[in-house]
Amino acid sequence: MKRYAMEFVGTFFLALAITLTGNPIAIGLMLMAMIYVGGHISGAHFNPAISFACFIQNKLNLIDMGLYVAAQSCGALLALCFFAMITNNSYALEMVPGNYVSGPLSIEALFALVLCWVYLVMNYDIYYKGGVHAGIIIGLTLMGIAFVGSLFNPAVAIASIGYSFFKEGVCGEVGTMVVYIVGPLLGAVGASFLFGCFKRDAII
Repeated sequence: MKRYAMEFVGTFFLALAITLTGNPIAIGLMLMAMIYVGGHISGAHFNPAISFACFIQNKLNLIDMGLYVAAQSCGALLALCFFAMITNNSYALEMVPGNYVSGPLSIEALFALVLCWVYLVMNYDIYYKGGVHAGIIIGLTLMGIAFVGSLFNPAVAIASIGYSFFKEGVCGEVGTMVVYIVGPLLGAVGASFLFGCFKRDAII
């Protein structure tokens, strides 16, 4: 139960940094802090794409993955509610007007791949396993890709959809859901493949 609670709490604070600041530096530093707080408890995923990548690598079973994603989504939902309470605005996911789904989807998939790949290497490659610098590297990775200006975290997307449904009775555009949920999961698949191709000796 502690693992799921930590995923809830960590994702809550990460989603707060995303919604309240939108600042890549703040987002990366928040992830870094949460990894050091919760890495020894839950593995500090705080992102369904990372949980999915770990599932593909047999580091997480199906039930645990489902519970991780549920905890992450609930944590993000609470963050969105807190955001709405203090700003009197809803956090909405929108694609750039005129863009086809394929462009934003590719960006989400490509950079989520980088984040998931770095996570797998830092946590499961024998050379880095157990190192104290994993939080710094993963946090800086998120900081770097966040400058692209996209989301790379399906938990926030799921929370946004859930909040919109309960608040306004709408789920949002299908294209937006595909981009921000399916995109990172495709990236997780790619990251798992590349990790398997380039790893030396991964600890099972």
